[in-house]
This record gives sequence, C-alpha cells and structure tokens, in this order.
Amino acid sequence: MTKFRPIVITGLMAAISGGASAQDRPLALVEHVNAPEAAIQPFDYVYPDDKIDLRPGGELRLAYFDKCVVETFSGGVLKLKDDEIKITKGGTSQKLPRPCQTAALSVSADAREAGVSVKRVSPFSEEEWREISVAVTTPRFIWPRDEKAKTGAAVSIYLLEAEPAQLVWQGDVDGNYLTYPEDAPDLLPGLPYRVVVSYGAKRQTSAVFSIDPGLELPDSLLTTAVPLGL
Repeated sequence: MTKFRPIVITGLMAAISGGASAQDRPLALVEHVNAPEAAIQPFDYVYPDDKIDLRPGGELRLAYFDKCVVETFSGGVLKLKDDEIKITKGGTSQKLPRPCQTAALSVSADAREAGVSVKRVSPFSEEEWREISVAVTTPRFIWPRDEKAKTGAAVSIYLLEAEPAQLVWQGDVDGNYLTYPEDAPDLLPGLPYRVVVSYGAKRQTSAVFSIDPGLELPDSLLTTAVPLGL
C-alpha cells in the first residue's frame, strides 16, 4: 500500500469547491432522453425540486448517484425530491439495478462494497479527498451545465503524486462533458489525478480520480465517467 503526502497546488485549491452543498447536489445523471419539451439533454444533472414534463409520450432514463439504480420514465410529469421522484399525469417508471461505484469515497466501506479496488492511505480528510476509480484509460468527465454560460469550459488534469502537482493535460470544450483524448498523455493506473473544470461565470469544480484496470464492472456511463460537482 502506498502512502501519499499532501500536495499543494498554489493558487488553485483555494478557488475550488470539490463538491456541492446538500441543497444543490445533483440527484441523478441523464443517460437518455427523448422529450423535446423537457429542456434537458444527455449528460445533464437533475436536482431536487426539478420538474420535468415528459408529455406526450416522452422517455427519460436516469442513473442515480447515491443508489445503484437506473430508472426509466415514460410520459407524465416528474417532480424530483431529495430521495424520490413523484410521477403524475399518467406517467410510469421502471427501476433496474446498475453497476455502482461512482460518487463514493475510496476510503469508505461503501466504496469497498461498490467495487472501488484502488485504496491508499492519505492524510487528506474525506471531504477533501473524494476519489473515483474507473477502469478505462480515457474516462469521460461530466460537470453541471450552466445555461447562462457564453463560453465553453477549460479542463485541466494534474498528477497529484508529483510535488508540486504536475499538469498532465489541458484543453477547452463546449458543453458540459469531455472524453479524455486518446492522443493525450497516458493516465497511469493506480496514481491519483485531479481534474479541474472552469466553466460558466467564473465557476470551478474538481474531482480526484484514478485508473484501475482491475475493476470488474460492466461498461456503463457511470462506471466509465468521473462526475464533478457532487
């Protein structure tokens, strides 16, 4: 087991909120949507108090962050709450289990049960050292959509084992997600990285992640992605 020392990224960490507060924390990720009137897109986050109209005959598939469930909704009006979604106006839903490992702490019992097999001893507090492990070497990074943003997002990835933290890759993208380019420098298995996204009106979010090819999880959106802003 490898022990890592604290890494300080000068001028960076003070400006970043690694997670969202309870009241604006996303409930689920949109995996699929076919509802033109709903004003949501794949890879969007949905939040408590959101209202989604799927009439007439729209379809929406959500992957929940805090429970190992994918739920598909057909028609109706959805009213999102903290721990449930109420369906009215004739809508129906179907729940199915999903591979579950994201949005968990790699040092917690929940993460071990979910299959996150990269573990490390670290002096960071759990709130500062949230880590997501993915099996793929080209993960997709997803962050909250900012409808008011007039520009795209700037994405930076740092190797945290280096001292000071080493910039591995940097790029710009329109929208609220990016798949790590195949021609970018390789992300090495077992090492801690931090992805930092600057988007919208001077907003920033970040997450710590690692690559673990030994993860025995089926290929799905949330098992190959690093969600930010949780």
